[in-house]
This record gives sequence, C-alpha cells and structure tokens, in this order.
Amino acid sequence: MKVAVISFSGNPGKTTLVDHLLAPRMNAPKFEIETINAGSSADTDAQRFKGKDYGGLQEDLMTLDSAIVDVGASNVEEFIKQMGQFEGSHEEFDYYVVPTVSEKKQQADTLSTIRTLTSLGVPAKKIRVVFNKVELEDANDVPRLFRMIFGLHEETKSFTLRPEAVVFKNEIFDRLRTLKKTVSEIVADETDYRAMLREAKDEDAKAHAINMISAGNPPTFSGRQKWS
Repeated sequence: MKVAVISFSGNPGKTTLVDHLLAPRMNAPKFEIETINAGSSADTDAQRFKGKDYGGLQEDLMTLDSAIVDVGASNVEEFIKQMGQFEGSHEEFDYYVVPTVSEKKQQADTLSTIRTLTSLGVPAKKIRVVFNKVELEDANDVPRLFRMIFGLHEETKSFTLRPEAVVFKNEIFDRLRTLKKTVSEIVADETDYRAMLREAKDEDAKAHAINMISAGNPPTFSGRQKWS
C-alpha cells in the first residue's frame, strides 16, 4: 500500500500522523517532499525530495510495494503541478490522506486540496480525511466543528468521510518531537525511568527521566482505521 499525506494547509499535523499513526502500522519506506521543514520528522532515515523532483520520486515508488509520502506545504503546489504533467501518475498511490483541523482557514485549505485531487482524477474512495487535533470533550461534535468538510461531502461525495477518523489533541506529540521519539518507540521502551529518576546524580539525567515518564502515556486515536 502506498499512501500520500497531503494538504495545502501549513499546520494540519501531517508529519505527526505519518510518524505516530501510519509509520508504525505500515513499516514502509518514507519519503518527505519538503524544503522548509526538512528534518522536522522523527525519522532521520526518510528520503527527501523537492516537489519538482516528482519524476524521480515516481520511479522510486514503482519499485516498492508500500511507501509513505509526506508532502510538505512548501512543496505541495509544485508536487501537484508535476503530478498533473505525468498522466495517470496519481494511480501510483492507493490512498491520499488529507488531515484537517477545525480552524476555518485550514478547513478551506482542505476543501481546496480535495477539489484539486478530484480534478486530477483521484476517485473518492482513495481520498481519506482525518480530523486532527480534536479536543477529547468534542468527540461527539465532529460534524459541527468540521461543518465545511461535511458540507462538501454531502454536496459532492468526492471523498471518503468517516466521522470516527479522529486524532485527539494531546501535548505528548510536542514532547515526542522534543525527544525525537515516536509513540511506538515509547511504548516499546521497557526502561524503568522512575528508578532512573531516583538514582539520577545530575540535573540532566533527572530531566531526561522526567521527560520519558511524561511521554509514557500514549495518545488516543479514535476507533480502528480501516482503509477499505
């Protein structure tokens, strides 16, 4: 399975979804289409391309059974432009994941992203919206918070919408970014950091132990994501 995570918006949490939701489940090579935020991902092994290098990316993807492509906002327009010039190249991806947040500007950018993908010939079953950074107390209020997204779906049915495709807001993502760790790495870490904290002799060791303890509560993803 090959997945592109894409949005015209600059801060919908694309890389967070890639690092903490997709990558641990897919165990696939990762590509970043980015210049401004190059190196922001927790995965230092990700291959990086610019949007104008779409042809080279496509050649690499053809040799793979699965891949994750994180398209950064600074390169998304060029990426889309290049995709349009390679006829049928959008078929290389099985899914286009479009994360969105509730702010009006970001929702408008999400609508533009969906419409652009549709204009390239991407079918509705391949375009999947994820509602990101939702407050836990708003779990049952997603249709109202994202009324622009639900409105477009009701009008056009041009993408796949599942109200349960929610990632709840959690400060742990900021902590993990600082630690350069993923959720799966934290969960798999069996180190007793509380014992380490008790035995720490200097402030740096104490701070590290405290940060790892604080990061030890994994975030909540709503429901089990199903692609088909």
